[in-house]
Amino acid sequence: MMDGKIYKTMEFIMNAFLLNTLWLLTCLPILTIFPATAAMFGVVREWKNRKDIQIFSAFFCLFKENFKQSFLIGTLWMAFAGLLLGDFIITNQLNSDVKYILFSFFFLLGILYLIVSIYIFPVSVHYQASLAKVIKNALLLSISRLHYTFLSILIIAGAVVLCLYFPAAMLMSFSIGAYLIYSLVSRVFPNENEDCNVFSSKEVF
Repeated sequence: MMDGKIYKTMEFIMNAFLLNTLWLLTCLPILTIFPATAAMFGVVREWKNRKDIQIFSAFFCLFKENFKQSFLIGTLWMAFAGLLLGDFIITNQLNSDVKYILFSFFFLLGILYLIVSIYIFPVSVHYQASLAKVIKNALLLSISRLHYTFLSILIIAGAVVLCLYFPAAMLMSFSIGAYLIYSLVSRVFPNENEDCNVFSSKEVF
């Protein structure tokens, strides 16, 4: 019994390390960060369902499958972040009382942007849906499941702090963080057929 638990633990560590390494390598071109992140969450999704998934082949298959949508999401998300930052800069230069009203509005919009970001990739890899529906449902889930959102934020913050104090943690922290976040947010998804084909049968949300 103990040997079985040790084997499963070592298998989890090796899979997390491999997935994390693949994610880091495919993020190097910078422009591929979002497709790489979508592929990582896709692998985590199948990892939880199938247990015996081949990390390497699954990652690159999902990277290719989700490239277009995840790249569009990433481009849109970065553009929105740029606009939001620009609004903060412009608002900060105002001298009227409107400055504080606008600043509060953009601050709340920024918080909403951050919490929706947590659900974007789990939703996009879990369901076959249009870009608009992915964003819409990520928004609805982030607001309606605030307890999961808060816990996910703690996971992300913990991973960042760990990497800052122990840089070697970067070799595993991202994949384990994705695994924990997906484990949380997937609880609000409808039950799936675990025998479905990862590469062709995502459900419509």
